[in-house]
Amino acid sequence: MTTTAGLEAHGVSKVFFSGSDPVWALEDVSLDLAPGSFTCIVGPSGCGKSTLLRIVGGLEPLTSGEVRRGRTEERIPEAFVFQEHGVFPWMTVLDNVAFGLRMSGVPSAERLARTRDWIARVGLSAFEGHYPHQLSGGMRQRVAIARAFATGSPVLLMDEPLGALDAQTRQLMQEELLTLWESERKTVLMVTHDIEEAILLGDRILVMSARPGRIVHDITVPFPRPRTVGIERDPGFVELRHRIWSLLKDDVRASEETA
Repeated sequence: MTTTAGLEAHGVSKVFFSGSDPVWALEDVSLDLAPGSFTCIVGPSGCGKSTLLRIVGGLEPLTSGEVRRGRTEERIPEAFVFQEHGVFPWMTVLDNVAFGLRMSGVPSAERLARTRDWIARVGLSAFEGHYPHQLSGGMRQRVAIARAFATGSPVLLMDEPLGALDAQTRQLMQEELLTLWESERKTVLMVTHDIEEAILLGDRILVMSARPGRIVHDITVPFPRPRTVGIERDPGFVELRHRIWSLLKDDVRASEETA
């Protein structure tokens, strides 16, 4: 089975209606993600970042345009990781991580082996019988990430996956996510409000405008891999962070004023 796939979107636009008035969330968005790449999207609140992610993953219909995914020998749906964990409170860690595999019809013996492997890889083997309310926020997010990786999908779509965590836990999870991605090299498209996180994790950073959302800058991250949070002390990191904030701040200020 091919383990990586790229993603393409061409001319994607999305309109919602507030009463009879059209509200354009996205306008003529195009992107092309290489197989195995890690791409981050940043932009002001309300610019359509999450809407774009949901359209790419087939959870939201588009108004116009086209989304295509690269060829794979087996069509496995894109895997999502959301900010609020998305774990089922009535399921154990084991059952949560196995959920996507069960829905895909993976035989029970293979499903159990793959599930336990991924639980071990996120450091939760001692907790596979626990329920989400018995876990910390970081542990619940590990469950969600393990479930996404375990599906075998070559494409991961992440919507602020670490946004609900405290600063220390978030830093740990960033490094853990980097380690998992380095070992698997799946195609990742991730929405984040955190510029530092985008630089640490991404190969590219797509900067979106205020609504209607458009991709207005496509920035290649110059730091070699593997990376750790230590790169945040690099003068080039500080310079790039400042550059991206300079591109964003006017739209961020405008979005706050109209909120």
